[in-house]
Amino acid sequence: MREERLLLAGLPALARIPQNPRALLLALHGLQGSKEGILALLPGYAERGFLLLAFDAPRHGERGGPPPSGKDPDYVEAFYRVALAYAEEAVQVAEAAAKRYGPLPLGLAGGSMGAFVLHLLLSRGFRAQAALAFLGSGFPMKPPVGQRVEDPRVQALYEAPPATKGGAYGGVPLLHLHGTKDLIVPLERMEKTVEALRPHYPEGRLARYVEEGTGHTLTPLMARVGLAFLEAWL
Repeated sequence: MREERLLLAGLPALARIPQNPRALLLALHGLQGSKEGILALLPGYAERGFLLLAFDAPRHGERGGPPPSGKDPDYVEAFYRVALAYAEEAVQVAEAAAKRYGPLPLGLAGGSMGAFVLHLLLSRGFRAQAALAFLGSGFPMKPPVGQRVEDPRVQALYEAPPATKGGAYGGVPLLHLHGTKDLIVPLERMEKTVEALRPHYPEGRLARYVEEGTGHTLTPLMARVGLAFLEAWL
């Protein structure tokens, strides 16, 4: 396996490349995360033949910051502006990766904010062969008390959340992985996502894994369960 730092679609990216890749996995990090951080949470994936690729979201990593913070008076709008831009850039990065590495089957993995971005992509008809949503939901967060959402693009996420557009997901095999003690993205929001998507999914293509006692943390066990899911579809 070799590691490559590069620019894709003009954005700083990191790739871990096995000798004979079976598929490409585009990994999307969470708020205040980085391309290095999300790949560190996916041990063993490259060794099993997955070409891992991640890039820094706007206001993160090599792209400077600071990322949105819960202390910001416009936190919700700032967070979702980053998520919306990250989704648009993910399409460009995936296209650039296909040109660079060839026509490999494509998987998606997103953690927290990255999981919401994953839902944005699928709800817009982006086609992957399989997807992992760690610690995330297809419904936006409840705005903090006193904060108003005024940006029309962010308002649209509340009026028509990604998870309400299940018909656009195309039945892409999707596994949600979550902890029972998650205080950042409550388990109920993930369950609501699965419930909303279920009518649009064939049997066996929509799954959930819940880890007892775990908070907002992508654990090694979650990573192994996700790897097994990908191997079944890619």
